[in-house]
Amino acid sequence: MQSSGIAIRAGRAFVELFADDSKLVRGLKHAQAKLKAFGQSVRDLGLRLARLGAALLVPMLGAAKAFSSMGDQVAKMSKRTGLSVETLSELRFVATQTGTEFESLEMAFRKMQRSIYDAGRGLSGARDALADLGLRVEALETLSPERQFKLLADRIG
Repeated sequence: MQSSGIAIRAGRAFVELFADDSKLVRGLKHAQAKLKAFGQSVRDLGLRLARLGAALLVPMLGAAKAFSSMGDQVAKMSKRTGLSVETLSELRFVATQTGTEFESLEMAFRKMQRSIYDAGRGLSGARDALADLGLRVEALETLSPERQFKLLADRIG
């Protein structure tokens, strides 16, 4: 064979593919629109939750301040009366339920402790009042304020 200016190549193929991709494109655009709408819904929900959180934050901060104030009041009263914070918290609850001012409890405990102190100093009125309840000042002085209160309440009631 004689070589000419035209060479024939065998074994190579050229394929050109034409496809109708209009359904695919429409499907992708539809999916894109749905994802965009979903993203907008999530964004809107987030904004509503943020507004709700802000609306709830103000009352919660107020409640936290009130609880902090109550806790501080109970802690200070505990130092003044010698009663435990737990006991005072329970008594505060009972006072609230019965319509009693919590501060009046402190006055009552102070009077109780003053009467025990007066009886210990030998004041006959205080000693006689304890004796009428079947109690001796020496026994009361060894008890915690909570136990003193419970014992006196049991004897009175």
